[in-house]
Amino acid sequence: MNTLVLRGGSLAIALAATAAALLVPVPVAVAATTDTVQAAADAFGLRNYSVVEAASADAIVTAARKSPASTIIHIPSGKFTVSDTIRPANGVYLAAESGTTVTWRGGTSNLVRFADVSNTGIYGGTWDAAAKGTNAVGTTHASGVKLRNLTITKGATNGLGVYDSSSVDVVSVTTTANKQTGVYVGTSSTLTASKLVSTMNQRNGVQVTGDSSTRATISDSTLDKNGQAVKGSTTGKTGHGLGVADAASVVVSNSSISSNKVCGVSLTSRARVTISGSSLDNNGRHGLGTQADSKGGPTADITNSTAKSNGYNGILSSGKGTNVTLRNVTISSSKQMGLSLPSGGSASVSGTDITKSGKQGISVAGSGTLTLGGDNAISSGKAHGIAVSKKGTLVVSGQNNVVADNKKNGLLMTGSGTSGSIAEAVSFENNKDYNGRVLSKAKLRTVPCIFVGKGKNKTNFTTAKSGSVTVVG
Repeated sequence: MNTLVLRGGSLAIALAATAAALLVPVPVAVAATTDTVQAAADAFGLRNYSVVEAASADAIVTAARKSPASTIIHIPSGKFTVSDTIRPANGVYLAAESGTTVTWRGGTSNLVRFADVSNTGIYGGTWDAAAKGTNAVGTTHASGVKLRNLTITKGATNGLGVYDSSSVDVVSVTTTANKQTGVYVGTSSTLTASKLVSTMNQRNGVQVTGDSSTRATISDSTLDKNGQAVKGSTTGKTGHGLGVADAASVVVSNSSISSNKVCGVSLTSRARVTISGSSLDNNGRHGLGTQADSKGGPTADITNSTAKSNGYNGILSSGKGTNVTLRNVTISSSKQMGLSLPSGGSASVSGTDITKSGKQGISVAGSGTLTLGGDNAISSGKAHGIAVSKKGTLVVSGQNNVVADNKKNGLLMTGSGTSGSIAEAVSFENNKDYNGRVLSKAKLRTVPCIFVGKGKNKTNFTTAKSGSVTVVG
């Protein structure tokens, strides 16, 4: 029979647990108190529990299914190969030593599957799906699933799949080298992740897709170097650190979402994301990219973060109904635009530095809308500081905005239907062509602004081709 160790229970509990354990025909291993078991118990919040030693693949599979609640199944160091899915029962937890690897050799299912259970989880070990089946670890209609201090790898689909109204809590988990996504969160499911490392996956680091009840909270995590399947052009391809789709929402704090093949963060439809204290740097396309559809546009709120050295735009807010709010963000060295607002996209910006863009610092086009609050600096772009065209709209409502040292114009407005309103003075300084120019039937209404520079840098806005400027106040 299986050897059983009891922790913190009464005699009645001990007898009940022992009786239950006798029903589990797994090979005997010498039971002992281990640091791993205690750490797992602490991580799972267990005080009264039994320990089942599982020293073979069959023992792991059988004990997971048949042990009673409040059981920790201890898996010793070693390599185990399983061909039957491990299906932990209610209240049953797996605790593997750090040197343990459990590898999948089965068919189309998961290596570990939490289905219609609650209060269960995994601590420790490496869980290797060997690019077979579907997910390395999958959940469906499961609640209170906790994953702690483990590595998930080589899922044929995803590393961790959270489906069908499941809730999963992840701490110090690495998921890598999966055929699609490191972590996938589906409709009506929730993920809480801290110290998650999701890197080197073929598609996304994390993908959250579903209705408005589909949510994820990610903190102190690393979602870098994903999109490994992407070759050549990044246009229209999937390979993001974080993808959010449909009406799902995600909150990210103190995390790195960098060096992904396509976007750091990709939002589609009515997706919502709140990002703070994070880096969206060195991604192949955009630091954050958006795409609206017939149902609406995404929403992003980004504070105290960076979007540096991205391969196209630092931030893209595209499509009717899309809105991005930037507060205290640094956007630098974007190959194209620091902030791009085409096709009806909008952005509200305050306390933000946009510098060294390959083209415009900010581009507003195709009925896009830019609202500048206070304390922004748009500088050192290789083209215009701010370019507004094709019925785009500029609104300046805050103080202490500076547009300086851009290679062309500080502000360029052009085209019929393009309009601007400046309610607080902007300082236009040392832009190479004109500090401010309004062309081709564009219209600007402005308070007196500050102009610094010589030559073409006139002491006021210049107009041509029926552009108009009205100075008030």
